[in-house]
Amino acid sequence: MIEIKNLSKTFHTAGGDVEALKDIDLRIEDGDIFGIIGLSGAGKSTLVRCMNLLEVPSEGRVLVDGKELTALPPRELRKARQSISMIFQGFNLLMQRTALDNICFPLELAGVKKQEARNRAKELLELVELPDKADAYPVQLSGGQKQRVAIARALASNPRVLLCDEATSALDPKTTRAILELLRKLNRELGVTVVVITHEMRVVEQICNRVAILDGGQIRETGPVSQVFSNPRSEAGRRLVLPEGEKIHVLPENRLVRLVFDGAAAAEPIVARLASKEGILLNILSADTHSLAGKTYGSMVLGLPQDETDAARALLYLRDIPGVTAEEVTELVC
Repeated sequence: MIEIKNLSKTFHTAGGDVEALKDIDLRIEDGDIFGIIGLSGAGKSTLVRCMNLLEVPSEGRVLVDGKELTALPPRELRKARQSISMIFQGFNLLMQRTALDNICFPLELAGVKKQEARNRAKELLELVELPDKADAYPVQLSGGQKQRVAIARALASNPRVLLCDEATSALDPKTTRAILELLRKLNRELGVTVVVITHEMRVVEQICNRVAILDGGQIRETGPVSQVFSNPRSEAGRRLVLPEGEKIHVLPENRLVRLVFDGAAAAEPIVARLASKEGILLNILSADTHSLAGKTYGSMVLGLPQDETDAARALLYLRDIPGVTAEEVTELVC
């Protein structure tokens, strides 16, 4: 378990002090795939680097499995860090070493015998599905392959926690999906806790079970992905989750209904069924939904028919759909 308590981080620069993190409280349970999402400059990378004390907090405490890292002397801190590995956007592989030798590197630093280190590295190459790339140098690998080698290297010390700082930002969508599936596999098979730092909603949707939204160096909200994505409570959450764009001007006589999806069946064609079964036509004015594990989360705003009888029938129909909350609203904010 990772516990962050009252953590702040201030950088002292020539232009003045910069408060990157402000009074952060966060709890990540063992076995979580926990996402920390925010726009550029929100403080995400600083926060993840504070988790293993690559950045020393100005205030507050960091505890991993009950051990307070911020109170450990240097030698004990180095030992504790062996259970917390990190992967980066830029891979950080040693260009003069083969894939196998890159994975061996942290084992060498830990004093593991050469043959034992090589055997372990070969096992990890199998785990990340690159057994045929042992003798390849980083320049001979694709971006996805480099990240797989970086993940294998991070696993060499048998960590309990894997910190991923924008680990898929440099990859194309197909490769990103493959790397995220690999992280899910490692979480499932090895029991490693994964912390994913990202600015991409699709990354959180695909892999995370819980998420925290970071904005201006502060945690604005946290909870299960389905809950935060279906009904964000904070302004920062709404900026990330709900659609952006121009406001839609609705005539005063239009009645609006907002649907909040909290686990509705993903294939339920609500508007089409209303039209075909009930003969009621609705205008879709705004929609932002996400499919997670076969369920739909997010929200949609519909314009109800002018006819009061049809509007009432539509509301009855919508309010009877499992996993959907329907409420009338007086304005549409996009």
